[in-house]
Amino acid sequence: PAALRPALAALARSLRLAALATALALPPGLALGLWLARVAGTSRLAAALRAALDAAAALPGVVFGLAGWALLAAAAGLRGTTAAMAIVLALLNLPWLSSRVERALRAVPVELEEASLALGASHVQTILRVSLPHAARGVLGALVLCLGRSLAECAPLLCVAPATAEAPLTMALWRAPTDSPGAAVSAAFLALLAVATTAAGRRLR
Repeated sequence: PAALRPALAALARSLRLAALATALALPPGLALGLWLARVAGTSRLAAALRAALDAAAALPGVVFGLAGWALLAAAAGLRGTTAAMAIVLALLNLPWLSSRVERALRAVPVELEEASLALGASHVQTILRVSLPHAARGVLGALVLCLGRSLAECAPLLCVAPATAEAPLTMALWRAPTDSPGAAVSAAFLALLAVATTAAGRRLR
């Protein structure tokens, strides 16, 4: 019980932080995915952006942490806060999320969109009423996996908020002695979260 209480508090902080980071990544991720899937086509700009997103998605989390540390240096009072951690996690998830949104939209049958346009709907109405509803399951699955990625990250958070009192579960595990009960409980919680979010995300794809 003594080791469980701080782990549960860190778990609650992790869930809040991951939810905030995923919410921050959703609007730009959705917009980028929509633009790539329905507007950009095969233009050179789209190809360059896709390549940049793929490269960014492959970067280790610590690179985003260092970039966040540099970007937040000018933001007085922001470094070391929950907001700073959420921004860095949102930036980390953005390339991967936008690619998943594009993939989900490209899976929507073209015939449905053509039928909507033939009935007089505009392109915007078709996207809002046909494309997004049919891609919603894939987008939701991507959001769940982004949530899981946010819960599992530690290195970028250590870059922007190394001494925060609002440490999530991964940072609590990093700070705890390896052979302590708190470390074992935190590791068990993280493993359960990883399994749950991965299973839910894959089921929704």
